[in-house]
Order: sequence, then structure tokens, then C-alpha cells
Amino acid sequence: MRSGKLSTTELENYVLSRLKKLRGEVILSAAEGEDCAAIKGSGTIVVSSDPITAAMSPESLGRLAVSVNTNDIAANGGKPVAMMLTVIVPPDYPPEDIGRIVTAASSAAAEVGVEIAGGHTEFSDCVTRAVVSATAVGFCKRLLSKSAIRKGNALGVTKRLGMEGVTVLLEALNRTDSPLYERYSKSLSVLPESRVLSALPGVTMMHDITEGGVLGAVAEVVTPRGLGADIFADKLPIDAEAADFCKETGVDITRLLSSGSMLFAADDMTAALSALARAGIDACEIGVVTDGRVRFIGGGDDDVKVKRDALYDYFDGGVK
Repeated sequence: MRSGKLSTTELENYVLSRLKKLRGEVILSAAEGEDCAAIKGSGTIVVSSDPITAAMSPESLGRLAVSVNTNDIAANGGKPVAMMLTVIVPPDYPPEDIGRIVTAASSAAAEVGVEIAGGHTEFSDCVTRAVVSATAVGFCKRLLSKSAIRKGNALGVTKRLGMEGVTVLLEALNRTDSPLYERYSKSLSVLPESRVLSALPGVTMMHDITEGGVLGAVAEVVTPRGLGADIFADKLPIDAEAADFCKETGVDITRLLSSGSMLFAADDMTAALSALARAGIDACEIGVVTDGRVRFIGGGDDDVKVKRDALYDYFDGGVK
């Protein structure tokens, strides 16, 4: 049993040596003995933090920590620049697996041009499995906040629903050889669509669809602002293969983690969809913002509320 920091050798072998210098804006980055990172830039600073606590492989923990945090920056119109990564593992956790987490995170960060500028690693008996938490920092020229959404805006989503949740479930079921896993696990970033949509003045809101799925995402955006929405079941972008898998596992894909799919609102949906298509990004219109309740038309729910994710319900009932 052990607790506390990694040794100097472990820190170098499994963490520091696996991080890459990527951004000129990061003027002080990860090194033994340094207390913080320093980032120099211009524009509005945007910051987001999220942990990954699921029982997943070290590689998946590292990749997801990057995607969910950089996606949050992108959802507000920002360009992520750097991340701080915190890895807390049980006392008997293999140091080599910490290296696998950091390697995967470093690779995922490099793919989206983000530098892991520092963080913390620790063995602790406070956790029973690895917990990976990250804080992402970025800059934006045009800040998109949820308060700009208004009645009459069309609602759209990019790519396919349920990608993150399906990835987690397939891994839990040891079905990572599935083509669906291969396709979805590599499609969890919304930075490409953020770059397109944030440049369009007619786009009023963007939101990375995470816990609670697309229904929860719409409800949590519009309800606090005294608005409603009509969401059309027959317009939701759901792969037939993913739909079959969710039916097999008893999971409601409309309430399933969908990071990698961006919910957005626009005054001119035609212009938004055309711009995304030119960039090679699939997207579709799914509904409209109203001044009533959130209704799932064709889905049998006339008063959609924010609920916990279907993934939790699945695991509470036991892996099938």
C-alpha cells in the first residue's frame, strides 16, 4: 500500500516525458517543482473543469478527460489552448497505468492542438479506482452564452447522438472490437463544429450534449430562461446500429451521454447547416425554441425535465 506523490523517477517516466510542448501561449508548463502553469494570450478567457470517474481503461480515461473539457470550451465559442490534468489513483494502482492515462491524454490533446501544461498525480486510499480530472483554458473572440437563446430559434445537433455513452457501454461489456466503438470513440470532439458555428452571427447558442442526453441538454438550456422547445423524435440523428445496441441493453439513447454531438440554436438554420456541410460535418435540425414546455413530439413526453443519465440507470441495474 502506498499513498502520496509519485517518485521523481516515476513522475519523469510516466508523466512529464509523455507531455508535449505544443503552444507558444504556454510560457510556463509542467516540470518537477513548478507550482503552476502560465498562459499568455489575448481575448476573453474561458475555463472549464470536469472529472472522469467511470470504470474504464486507462486509455479511455485519458482521452475522455481531454474531450469533455475541451468540448466545454468549444461550446462557448472558445479555442482551447491548455489543460491541467489531475490523476488520483488507489494505493495499489500500477504506475505504468498512470503512464497509459497520460499518454492517451497527451495524444488526444495533441490532436486538437491543446497543451497539457501541468497538473497533479497522487496515490490515495480515498478512491477505489482511477479518477482523472482536468481543467481546460481557452480564449474566444465571440463568447456564446446560453442566455442569448430566444423563442423562434431553430435547434440543431451535429453528428450522431449517444456516442460517448455507447463507447462507455461497449467498453464495459468488453466489446471494444465493435466497429461502432472504433467509430464513436474517435468522434468525441466538437471543436471542428465549434469553429464553424461560432463564426456565424446567426448562431445564438452552443452546448456539448453530455449527461442526460439530448432531451436533458435541451431542457437544461431553455427551462432556466423561461422558454420551452418542441423536439421531434423522427428528426433525431441516431445510427441504426446504435439504436439496436441501446435496445439490446435497455438504454434510452435520448437520455444517454452524447459528448461529441453539439446542440446549437440558430436564427438561420439553413445557413448553419450549409456551413457545416461545407466543412464535412453532419448536422440536422431537430426542433424549435418555444415559450411553452419542453415537448418530445413523437416520443411521448409533453413535459421533458432534466434527469440523470441513462448510463447510471443501466449500471445501477447491473451489467447485462
